[in-house]
Amino acid sequence: MKLKILLTILLFSFATTMFAQNNSSVALASTTETVFNILPNPGINELNIRLTEKKNASVEVYNLLGRKIYTGKLTTMHNAIDITSWKSGIYLVKVITDKKSITKRFVKK
Repeated sequence: MKLKILLTILLFSFATTMFAQNNSSVALASTTETVFNILPNPGINELNIRLTEKKNASVEVYNLLGRKIYTGKLTTMHNAIDITSWKSGIYLVKVITDKKSITKRFVKK
C-alpha cells in the first residue's frame, strides 16, 4: 500500500514537471512557430500529427515513466500512428526538426 502511494506521488510529480516544461516549450514555440498539432486529443485509435509545413522531422513518444515507446519519421504533412495497442493514459510526443524539438502532451482514451 505504501509503495502504491509513493509511486502515485512520484508519477504525479513527474507529470506536473513534464506538463510545466511542455507548456513553457509550447508558449515559446507559439511566439515564433508552431511545428505540429495533435488532433484529436484525446485520441482512441490513432495519434494524428499534423506538421505546419513540410520539413524533415522525426517523432518520439514517451510514457510518463520516461520510457520511449515509439520512434518514427514524419514523411508527410499529416501522419497517423496506430495506437490501438497502447494503454490508456498520458504520453509525451516529441517532434524533432533540424532547428528545434518540441514536446506536447497526448492523452489516449
